[in-house]
Amino acid sequence: MDKNTSIYIDLEDRLTKKYYREIVEKALAQAKEEYEQFPDNSMNISFYRQLMDIKKTVIDEHTIYTEDEAYQKYPMAIMVVRNFLGEEANTDYAKMLQDIVWGIALYPVMMENIEMIRRKLFDGEEEKALKHVFAIENQTFKLMDFYNHPLRELKKEIGERSFNIIMKENTFSVVNSFIEKYLSEDGLEIHYVKKNENIYLFSYGEYQPGRYLLFLEGICYYAVSKE
Repeated sequence: MDKNTSIYIDLEDRLTKKYYREIVEKALAQAKEEYEQFPDNSMNISFYRQLMDIKKTVIDEHTIYTEDEAYQKYPMAIMVVRNFLGEEANTDYAKMLQDIVWGIALYPVMMENIEMIRRKLFDGEEEKALKHVFAIENQTFKLMDFYNHPLRELKKEIGERSFNIIMKENTFSVVNSFIEKYLSEDGLEIHYVKKNENIYLFSYGEYQPGRYLLFLEGICYYAVSKE
């Protein structure tokens, strides 16, 4: 594949720590390759050193920077704008370098990862659903743990930017009636519960007369997940 053919997903569209680290690793690999091929090019040396420092301070040492501090300490985003011309300015490499600097100030508050894993947990009468106990990742849940927490309330807790990332990663639809409501692909309302630093998303409701469905729709990890 031509390296100028971009399939890059902007960090803004997948704003998680896991994806940020992936971008840094990919950019580092290319910066190292460029540096080894053209060791006398001062820009290649600068990119490589800046990326190494970002990996050390931002990712490994959890150093916090404001947006202004990040752009001052790591000028590679500005260097890309000034020096990358034509097709070079639209490569994945150019976009990664700019996104990495842009994401430095946001990294501490990013979610670790989002996994949209749709799994049916219950199918039957509501009376049985209320008594049902189900397990997810060694955690136990009951319907009432999340029943009174519609998804619209999550926006107030995690902020609009993180909330929008969740929406981009799934197929939920929003109904702007008197009260904003988020629905699954089956038309079931989305609810959430926060447990052990993570957010679990569920859909629940009456699918057919007397028949209630409950699905796990996804998990938003704030702690590092065990893979």
